[in-house]
Amino acid sequence: MPTSTKTHSSAYSATKIPSEWDAVPCVQYGFPEDKGPIRAPKLKTIFEPVPEDANTASPVYLLTPDEYERQSEFESGYEVSGTTSIGKELQDTCEDDDRVLYPIHIESDEYLKAGPETLIEWFREFTEEWLGVPFDKCTFYFSGNRSIHVHVPRFVQRETQRERLKKQAETFCEETGAELDVGLYYAKRLFRLPGVTHSSSTLPKVTIEPEWEHDRIISEATSSSPELPESYAEVLRDVFVHRGEVTTPATQSPSMEPHAEIHPNLDLDAAVLELESDERVVETPLIEGGYPESNPSDVPKWAQYRTKEFSPYALGAGNPRSVAALRVKGGAFARKDKRNGDTMIPAYFYGAVGCNGEFTKEQQHAPLQLSKQDYQKWDATAGDILVIIGGQSRSSRILNVSSWQAEVVGTELTGEKANREAALAFLSDEGYDVGNSGSANSGSLTGRKSDRDKKSIWQARSNPQTDAERLQLQAERDGIKTLTHPERTQVACRHLKQGWQPTWEWFEAQFGEDFKPDVTWTNLRNLVEYYEYDQIEVPDKPV
Repeated sequence: MPTSTKTHSSAYSATKIPSEWDAVPCVQYGFPEDKGPIRAPKLKTIFEPVPEDANTASPVYLLTPDEYERQSEFESGYEVSGTTSIGKELQDTCEDDDRVLYPIHIESDEYLKAGPETLIEWFREFTEEWLGVPFDKCTFYFSGNRSIHVHVPRFVQRETQRERLKKQAETFCEETGAELDVGLYYAKRLFRLPGVTHSSSTLPKVTIEPEWEHDRIISEATSSSPELPESYAEVLRDVFVHRGEVTTPATQSPSMEPHAEIHPNLDLDAAVLELESDERVVETPLIEGGYPESNPSDVPKWAQYRTKEFSPYALGAGNPRSVAALRVKGGAFARKDKRNGDTMIPAYFYGAVGCNGEFTKEQQHAPLQLSKQDYQKWDATAGDILVIIGGQSRSSRILNVSSWQAEVVGTELTGEKANREAALAFLSDEGYDVGNSGSANSGSLTGRKSDRDKKSIWQARSNPQTDAERLQLQAERDGIKTLTHPERTQVACRHLKQGWQPTWEWFEAQFGEDFKPDVTWTNLRNLVEYYEYDQIEVPDKPV
């Protein structure tokens, strides 16, 4: 059981705030319909006593001292114009200024259907694998009805981080089949306080341990009479300090730092989680300005960034697939004046023909447009020679070819006798899987050659050439668990170009005895289906 909360002497009084505080941490309390307002019209500091009959509390809003004192100008809190209450107005202002600490809670209402063991597995994987927080540092509660609540000893701050947390939870559920309550991650969400009795079951929200079975959980809920927290600071102290151990050896003064009033050793910097985006960043190009008339040698470089781009996807509906043979000349970039900021790759085109057959490139330097799907799996570097077969689906086949093969394809695609089917037939004869002919409505992608050939995944080079290879090297040197879930996904996309079995074997080798066949199968299958790896046949799920 977690250490019980002890009485805490607060230096703060309800009428005076230390002059050194530049932020006043406050929450909004909620009440049952027959006991008070669903949402209190004013915010209270987290150090004040929890109001009588309150059963929920909001995220923590960091008001300025002036904003906090302004509430005293309103008798009820509802007199403010333009919104429902002064509390709502202050919440909106804090959200706009990124002055909100959102506690990370995880819940699922599938307790009665799936059982506590399944819920704990979902919670453990999401906490450790996706958030990078030790599961044993979390505080666990039975809701009193049909769910388990996990209070993670972390906040997220800023609206972009809250949205990112929500997106990660949604993606986790999609990829694993878990059923978490992602509605927790909306702004102004109210969370049930510990010790509160659930109206449907008359059982209280009680602290439990993750290894407890159903009977032990119900016994704890029916036999215990937990005390309600004296303040919301007490709830945070239990989660972040007593159980979470998010502390620093240095003692801080409550008169100087509001969070030190929760506990003098609370490490607020460590308590705020920074979630990484799974979106790859596209850099702004250095090539600017007009056509370099004074220096003809600069023209190819300029053209790779500034001339009309080639799109593998334009006018794809009802038309044959586009085909392009090219050499990559640099890293990805984006420009506001090109395709609404879509990702571009500087390239030299041996030859290319668009879906409708009218737009072509022949021995030209120009940008290549990439869709979001194609960029997520892009692993090419300067000097790589590729053939890209695209269309309406915006998920292309990307083939690594030799310079000779690219020249042949380029020749077939251009000139008076241009014939894209001849180019595809040539690639097929060379052993590449080019997919079905005809319309690109069933858009797909592939790795280098047909998956009928046995492939291997080589160890990452000591001087990795791509982000995915750098992450592979990190996993092989420091362990797969040093990668976040989005980073593992990036490595998986790199490896799936070599086929299902090599990718499976690589992950199995990295995880060792911690390898989970069912989880790995689900994650790889989702990638195959999302990015349309048509050349990969997904095997049956392991039992």
